[in-house]
Amino acid sequence: MNNNSLYRFGMSLLPACFLLFVFTLLFYPVLFEGNTFFFRDIKHFAYPMKLSIAQAWAVGEWPYWYPNLFQGMPFMSMMHPGVFYPPSVIFLLNDFNFAFSYYFLFHHLILMGSVYALSRYWGRSTPASLAAALTALLGGYFLSLAAIYNHFQSAVWFPLLMMMWQKFMRDGRMNHFCGAVILLALQVLGGGPESAIFSVLLIYAHSLYLTKDEEQLKGFKQKTLAVFVLVVFALVLSALQWVPTYYLLKELVRGDGVNYIDSTLWSLTPSALLDLFLPENFTQFLEGDGGPMNYFMHSLYMGIVPLFFLLGSLLVGREQKETRFWLVVFGAGVFFALGRFNPLYFLFHEWVPVFNMFRFPEKFFFLCAYALVFLSAWAMDRFVLAVTQKNSEVKKLLIALLVTGMMVAGIFGNYSNRAGLESLMILMLLGTGIFALNLKKINRNAFVSLLLLLLVMDLMGKNSTLAPMIDNEFYSKPSILAKRLEGTADSFRTYSGRLLKSTAQTNNFSGSTEAELQKSGTSSKHSLYNKLSVQLAARDRVSQNMGAIYGVAYADGYSGMVMADSMPWFKSFHPADISTKKRILQRSNVKYWVTRDYEQPPSDQYPRGLMKVDVFEDALPRAFLVGNSAQVPKENTLNIYYDAAFNPLQQVLLTKSVEMKKAKNFSGKVEKINYSPNRVSLETSQNEEGFLVLLDTYFPGWKVEVDGKAGHIYRADYFYRGVRLKPGNHHIEFIYEPIGLKTGVIISGVASLLLLLLFFLPARKIL
Repeated sequence: MNNNSLYRFGMSLLPACFLLFVFTLLFYPVLFEGNTFFFRDIKHFAYPMKLSIAQAWAVGEWPYWYPNLFQGMPFMSMMHPGVFYPPSVIFLLNDFNFAFSYYFLFHHLILMGSVYALSRYWGRSTPASLAAALTALLGGYFLSLAAIYNHFQSAVWFPLLMMMWQKFMRDGRMNHFCGAVILLALQVLGGGPESAIFSVLLIYAHSLYLTKDEEQLKGFKQKTLAVFVLVVFALVLSALQWVPTYYLLKELVRGDGVNYIDSTLWSLTPSALLDLFLPENFTQFLEGDGGPMNYFMHSLYMGIVPLFFLLGSLLVGREQKETRFWLVVFGAGVFFALGRFNPLYFLFHEWVPVFNMFRFPEKFFFLCAYALVFLSAWAMDRFVLAVTQKNSEVKKLLIALLVTGMMVAGIFGNYSNRAGLESLMILMLLGTGIFALNLKKINRNAFVSLLLLLLVMDLMGKNSTLAPMIDNEFYSKPSILAKRLEGTADSFRTYSGRLLKSTAQTNNFSGSTEAELQKSGTSSKHSLYNKLSVQLAARDRVSQNMGAIYGVAYADGYSGMVMADSMPWFKSFHPADISTKKRILQRSNVKYWVTRDYEQPPSDQYPRGLMKVDVFEDALPRAFLVGNSAQVPKENTLNIYYDAAFNPLQQVLLTKSVEMKKAKNFSGKVEKINYSPNRVSLETSQNEEGFLVLLDTYFPGWKVEVDGKAGHIYRADYFYRGVRLKPGNHHIEFIYEPIGLKTGVIISGVASLLLLLLFFLPARKIL
């Protein structure tokens, strides 16, 4: 290799090295100090659920069922755990904590690298492509979205999908089409169907609006058909996930859609648009007030430099169709993100198919965030050209800069705790750079280097704390209560929270919300109430979901999807008095109640105190045998079951009539019970005919075998599973397989084979 080749190779590596340097700087605590991610959904969704996947795979099974929440609930069919999401293979590694941290780092790398690659594919300069990649990596939207992990892991694939689709538009090669199908399927499998929908709309609009002469596929009909085929292929390829999810929707509270009020919760308030100019100060937000997080996106701030690019593009560069396209995309994102603050949003909710299935309009900021990312690439090159060649356009850019500065100054005047001086200094340096380049006091390279430096300084200073990190021991070292309760999931359940009478019904349906931790806080200097202490207290108190890490099961929990048949439990529990609540818990197999009374008050040894655990000695066992049954209407079952006069150990309540001889002196015993992924095995013995009652959720997809022969599962005591047994010893096996899984696997298998054939198809076109 000659010297010129070595030089070109070295120069091509410099951008990658620069991006990796900034990436390393941002995630240094994870890469080198043994820290990991823990904030918001990560701690009570991502970590426990990814661990469940790893544990099932470790014994050669697929995690179809989640026994530790809501007395058992579907797992794979919920979609957001991402069981069939290919990058989850990292959880096959023996060191789960290592895999968990690098799983998140992998997605940040994909986002940064793919934005850079797409910008270069569009012919943007290296500095402009770097600006786009850094805006994506350090942008407040994406760093905030990482905490809502399933949306993040779907959103990051859009740039690669866009690039692959444009390559297909250009040359019609089947390998590019197949690549686009796989990338769109990844977005579906990642658990963020909204991201997949946004992506399809963007590539379709981009294909129609930005037609190029060299494209192989031309015209409205061809491109529409091509996008339709793409969507169909991606759906059939991911059918093993969404077919079971489709059947699950029938069993969910939101299966028929979400009403307008619930759907528009967490709409983007018009005042929040000011945060695009100057965000709240998040440098120490974990030390701030630890009240409930009443927002969907933590921060929308994508940088003052990209925002200048946006405003400047309204005056300079509008002749570029690409610039106009991303300006319109940004406007569309704001239009829909406003949700209930947009009077026209209601029409879309009521009349557009599927629109009412999704919640939280702030999700539409996906469009705005990517618009700002790619406007940075297009505008940077265009602005440099304008500054060096056209004095009239320099004036327009300075006007945009002045407007940006005035907005920042105005916001800073009203919110002095925000980092307004830093932003104004960055804008002043940017203006100085524009003058210097225009007067030829510095060259182009010096100017773009200044732009990149200002962009990194701004975003690192304001957004680096949006992805909080904590020592791995947050997960790996159980709290004192977790050690006490560890491994009880297969025998008894736990409840962590207050028993005060309440009519509140939140989306989490939990008796121990993070807001509750504020009420139980203490003024002690050892237990300062802030966001970090809330996260630590949730772990210490073995709050819902987190205890699943240590083998603790719950009667309730946090879930994005609530089963319709679980709702009566909450409707019975929340408004009940304390004695009735205790009885409901006892009859839900709850033996351990983590109270909000201190066993040890806050001290140096216990900074947040040590909660007292009450033990319900008369809690129903997980499985038991009864000799009698009674048929009652489903709507009356819980009134009887939770009545103090009813004895569930003597009689089971069924929704179907069963003819069987009434036991005179029934006795029976569950000799053994064993849980494994998607399976429960029991050994029983009894002297007369009776029923086995298993206090696990009754749900479609469960089957039972009694002594190797297929049996019938009855809905027992409203929520649970009952099996009729004859006298003698029995081996009972409950097996779960999601409805629709086999159909989905067959469809996906056929699609994979067809896609493989298409990949190697010699023809260059399909249309």
